Amino acid sequence: MKKITVSAFLFLSFCLYSVYAQQGYWQVVKTVNTVPDCSECGMAAVNGKLYLVGNDGDVTTPVKCLDPGSLTWTKLAEAPVIMHHFQAVAYNNKIYVLDAFSGGGFPDQVPMANVYSYDTQNNTWEKGGEIPSDRRRAGAGAAEYRGKLYLIAGIKHGHSSGTNNLFDCYDPETKTWTVLADAPHIRDHCFATVIKDKFYVVGGRNTSFRDPENKVQFFAKTVLDVDVYDFSSGRWSTLSARLTLGSGGGNLVNLNNVLYYMGGERATETERNAPQKNTFFLDPSGSNQWTETDSLHFARNGMAAAVLNNKIYAAGGSGGGPGGPGGPPQGNPNGPPPSNKPGTQGMPPQGNRPQAQPEQNHPVDIEVFNLK
Repeated sequence: MKKITVSAFLFLSFCLYSVYAQQGYWQVVKTVNTVPDCSECGMAAVNGKLYLVGNDGDVTTPVKCLDPGSLTWTKLAEAPVIMHHFQAVAYNNKIYVLDAFSGGGFPDQVPMANVYSYDTQNNTWEKGGEIPSDRRRAGAGAAEYRGKLYLIAGIKHGHSSGTNNLFDCYDPETKTWTVLADAPHIRDHCFATVIKDKFYVVGGRNTSFRDPENKVQFFAKTVLDVDVYDFSSGRWSTLSARLTLGSGGGNLVNLNNVLYYMGGERATETERNAPQKNTFFLDPSGSNQWTETDSLHFARNGMAAAVLNNKIYAAGGSGGGPGGPGGPPQGNPNGPPPSNKPGTQGMPPQGNRPQAQPEQNHPVDIEVFNLK
């Protein structure tokens, strides 16, 4: 009996230490120079530098590179097409954009037709393989595993319809796609990462949701379930650990084999949509519950994040709402009556889309998450 009690005490102590070791704090970092802010963008770490790509707007934007050592920004090659609502993936000194919106205005944005990659060594963009027409979308999660790039879920038709659970593999060498088994849950504005031999999908919402009574916003239809694809078995499962609070347009990273999910936007039946500061973490190998840690200093929707030197870097993002830069929708929290515009019948309350401002006066705000 005494031996069991000691073992239980040691196990509890280990669990408490593990949780403490995963706690941290966000710190705002001031850079030597500035670059214009961006939203619905992606960020990746390559060879000790951070690359910020894309922006929600109607013009193309340059790649923005941050050197964390000197805290200086450098503007690099202009993106060949408009790209926003994607998760950037770093592989073999390149940054891949597997999905994105590339045309049209809210709520009828049009997905990209091709993969694009940015070569960090040569400062050049390359047009990659064509995305099959029935698999094109944006707001999907993306990650790399053993030289292949994986794309999960997303939405096909702007912010109107087509939220899905599609799962695809892109081979950057042959520039070809392979269709894989659908995930358990549909979602968009979600994110993915890999830990060991498993692919995790976290966050997001069902933007395609339409309330017949026009009372519940699609912003409230967040997905709390965490879907997991096991590369070894080729099967999907869903964790018992559900997100405490969901959001769309946040971000997800793997820091020391621990999942960290942060930011995004959400609404409830009683609260209007707004960007969030919450940060949660989960060790999928030893915990069945998400833990909240220090909050972001800035509420961020459509934000970017990446891990470098054992730290999480957060950048970009904007106020709530799918319109990108400009702040949350204005007016009644329950929004205006449904639009009579063709293709938007039954649109949930969301307010008016702010005008796109790809080159804002406000600079990119950088935050860094440090482990305690």
